[in-house]
Parts: sequence; C-alpha cells; structure tokens
Amino acid sequence: STLRIPRAASMRASTTITNAAPSNARTQPSSSSLSSLAHIRVVVWDVDGTLADSASLGFDSTNAVLRDAGLAPITPAHYAIGTKFTTPRRLAWHATGDEDHACGRELGDAFDARYVALVSDETAGFYPGIKPLVERLAANGVRQGVLSNACGAYARAVIEANGVGALVSATLGADDVPRAKPAPDGLLQAFRAIGDDVDARTTAYIGDAPSDGAAARAAGCVSIGVNWGSHDLSSVDAFDVVFASVDELERAFFGE
Repeated sequence: STLRIPRAASMRASTTITNAAPSNARTQPSSSSLSSLAHIRVVVWDVDGTLADSASLGFDSTNAVLRDAGLAPITPAHYAIGTKFTTPRRLAWHATGDEDHACGRELGDAFDARYVALVSDETAGFYPGIKPLVERLAANGVRQGVLSNACGAYARAVIEANGVGALVSATLGADDVPRAKPAPDGLLQAFRAIGDDVDARTTAYIGDAPSDGAAARAAGCVSIGVNWGSHDLSSVDAFDVVFASVDELERAFFGE
C-alpha cells in the first residue's frame, strides 16, 4: 500500500553517491592545539562516515523505501543533509519536509529492515586504515565502544561485518538509548557498559557530524571530529579537535 503523505520531497536523485576516502579528505589542519591523544583510555566511535564508508548503502536504501511508498527519490545532497536526524525523523523529512511527521516511523522501519539486511564489508566497509587503528588501540589497552544514530541492529551488523566485534565492549544505536544524539544519553550509557571506572576526562567520542561533537561535550568527554564523512567540519566549532585523515588521527594517539 502507499502511505498517505501530504507533500513528497521534490528533489530528484542521481544514480550514485560517493564519499571521498580519508586519504583524499578535506585537508584543513586540525582545528585545535589538542595534538596528542596519548592520554585517552576509552574511545567511542560513531559509525556512518566515521568508521564505515556506507553512504551509498544509506542513499540507495532510502530511495528504495521512498519509491516503494510512492514518493519522489532524493538527491545525494538532500540525503547528506538528512543524516543529522535519527532514521525515522530523517525519512519523515525526506518525505514531507517535516521531520516530526507521523509517516517517519513506518518509513524508518522499512528502511532499517532493508539497511540491516544489506550490510557487508563491501556495502559498509571501514575506511582504509580504520580497522588497523581499532586493532592497534585495543592492543594498547584502549577500550572501545560504538554509538550510532542509526538503529542498534545496523551498528552491530557493521561492527561484525568488519571483524572487530571482539574488540568493542558496547555497540548502541538510537533505539537502544533514551535520547539520540545530540543528547548525551547514548554516550553516558556506553560509558557505563564499557566499565564503571570510565573517566570522561580520558574518554573520547569520534564522529563526523556536529551532533556528535555536541553529544560529546554534553557528556563531558573529549570531542573528536573527522573530516572524511558526510559533513564538512572546516568551519564547525563543535569539536575539541578535527582530523583530516586516519593517518593524522593515528599519529595523535601514538605520536608517530
């Protein structure tokens, strides 16, 4: 059946969407004098645009759900803007322009079912250099978690598909926490799941969206932006520091 929605998104889609690999990321220098992360003992990662290059999967799944509902497809630019919302609110916004429209729940459920089923190391593979960095952090005793504004089943599927499930103490999605980012609830829940001794002052949240930086600051931890995802952070003051490449991020942790 077709959802009854007052106004479909009018922007038409092109056929592909790509994210630049980290080695070709926007090349502005780090945005802070916080050049060393050697004191960090816990890292929580965002998923899409931070760990995983999943933009095409998300874009294609979104347009498939919209078409199935009899709605107009969207453009890559419209998709990128919408990633600031949780999945139900994003789908409602794409469909009607109103992120709070009631259609978002049904569209979001359809999206999640498709999105999770299609996860693989090809459709949601880690950016080059990310898996070795996760492994190196773990080998050096840094505990790690994951917090996404996508559903928890998707976040866990991505972690398992990329072979780092054993290295991550907690993997949470928006449906696992009381309030999604930019609220701090998910990070605080992740800290508790990682260990009772987690100290926010030696904990970092790494993400590619302004809402990630806002959540980190609200949770009292170090906020780290990466500039290879969906958002250009060149002029964004949401993070303590922004890194342009995985190599630069790794050097900050290990001083090489």
